[in-house]
This record gives sequence, structure tokens and C-alpha cells, in this order.
Amino acid sequence: MNPEEFYRFLGLPKGAFDHIPAYARHGALKAIAKVRELEEKQIFRPGLYYIALIDLTASTESSAALGHELNTRRVETFITACVEALGSIDLKSYAQFVKEIGDATLFIFTSFDDLFSWWNRAEEEFLYYNQEWEHKLEPEEYRHFQIRAKTVVHLGEVSYITKANPLALAINQVFKIEKLFLPYQLGCTHAVRSAAAPNITSFALSPTSGQAVVLPGDSEETQTWVLAERQQAQE
Repeated sequence: MNPEEFYRFLGLPKGAFDHIPAYARHGALKAIAKVRELEEKQIFRPGLYYIALIDLTASTESSAALGHELNTRRVETFITACVEALGSIDLKSYAQFVKEIGDATLFIFTSFDDLFSWWNRAEEEFLYYNQEWEHKLEPEEYRHFQIRAKTVVHLGEVSYITKANPLALAINQVFKIEKLFLPYQLGCTHAVRSAAAPNITSFALSPTSGQAVVLPGDSEETQTWVLAERQQAQE
């Protein structure tokens, strides 16, 4: 898999990996290649999936403060870290990087264990890349550059228009709840909490209730929950 294929897979422009330190580049690209290989080997079947949207926060503020070029590097670093995290864990079941959507990325999972492992690893990757960029930027630039993300999960049926183009009401709904959560949080709908209850217990998570919301296509409110929150890095 050559660099051009990496760029196309992640939806990024040529040169988007230049921000990765040379000593870490091989590992990062190897992890992303693993995700690409998994995608090619899987048969995309319609079914019930955990749908995870991970969103880079403070994008408007950062764009204004950093300028186009540096803000682009911030988004590229974020997307790379999200996909690299998936390729760096041992999957128990099926997972797919669906696509990047501006400054967010969309994934689907059949296993909550895999989803939670990926989320933890992604937060670790953000911390790692933040530490790398801290040495390259002025303090004020770094304050706006830091990668902070929130992750929200919904559960729903997914079908495919094409191999890489999933279609689901639940995908539209997950964008509705994204605004209800804060950086560093892993949030979900009540459907996820109910379906993954044994796994949530095994991870010793203590869900806290969030805001109830009427999702697109529904007539009744859905309760949201914060499943976990990473300790915030010192700012």
C-alpha cells in the first residue's frame, strides 16, 4: 500500500502524513494498512451495529486562531490518530472505518469490547500527538492546536448503497446527539447502554445520565448517557 493509497483511504491530501515523526511513521502507517486490509477482507453485510462518531472539538475557534495550514495539520493529525488506533488494537469481532466527515470520523463495530478498546487507544494517540506538537509550536499556538475529541455511540441497522457508503437512520441520528457531550467523553444513547449492559459492567463503568433528546425519525425522547471520561491533559 503506497502513500497515495493511504491518502485516498483516509480522505486526506498528499503530504498529510508529514506531521508524523519519522521514528513513529512506520508504526502509524502499518496500523492504518491493517485497517485497510481488514476492510478488504470483510464482506459488508447489513445488520445491527454500534455506530461511533468521534468529533474534533473547538474547530471554529482553532481555525480562526491557527490559520488554514496549521489547522489543516490539526485535522489531519486527528483523522490519522483515529484510524491508527483501530489498527493498533486486537479486534475480537468486526469493525470498520467508514469515512472522514470534515473534522469527524465515523466507525462501526459489532462488539462493544472492540469499541471501548478503540476509544481508549484513540485517546492515548491524541495525547501522544499532542505531546509531539507541543515541542513544535509556540504556547499560544499549541493551546489552540491540542486535539480534544468527544465520541458518541448509537445502535442501529446499517445497510450499504455501495461497499464504502453505509445507509442508516441511526447514522443520521448519531450526529444529533454529538452536540450533547463534552471533550474527552464517551457518550451513548439508551439503546447502547441497554445492549452493552454486561460489557459496561465488566469494564466497571458507571454511566451517568445526560440530556434526553428526540432523535430524527422518532416521536419519543431518547435518554443519553456518559459512559466514560478520560482524564483531561493539563492545558
